[in-house]
Amino acid sequence: MAITAAVASFAGSAIGAVGAYQQQQAAAASARNQANYQAAISRNNAIIAQQNAADVRDRGAAAESEHRSRIGQTKGAAKAVQAAQGFLVDDSEDSTNVMMLADIAAAGELDVLRMRDDTEREARRAEIQGSNFTAEAGLMDLKSASVQGGSLLASAASVAGGAGSAYKIYRG
Repeated sequence: MAITAAVASFAGSAIGAVGAYQQQQAAAASARNQANYQAAISRNNAIIAQQNAADVRDRGAAAESEHRSRIGQTKGAAKAVQAAQGFLVDDSEDSTNVMMLADIAAAGELDVLRMRDDTEREARRAEIQGSNFTAEAGLMDLKSASVQGGSLLASAASVAGGAGSAYKIYRG
């Protein structure tokens, strides 16, 4: 009877150790899969952030071009008004009319430079966000690589402990 109890105790320990090992392996695989999934999401977000930066720059260039066109229209309208009032519009460089047109052009160009600065600032934010997503993907890759499953040594120790218990039962 002692032998049967000892064998049963040892078998229970062995089965428990195998079950625990398999459970640890499944948990590790799940953690690796989750980390890989998060890394893939971060890589996709990094791509989207780079696309956003390119889109910001494209929209900024279009806005600059449109604003320069409006500056030209404003200068043309001012010239037409000056001509209608009898002023010489292509007078010397130091004439009031020419200076006014130069002021319109300078103010418009200042607006364009502000627009460009705002565009670059927004694009830079998107690029930084993309870099952060890329770094996050790298961290998730490291996490995935570092996840370990159940240790065979720990399972063997559990079986050995069960063997010790079985021996104690056998020796009575």
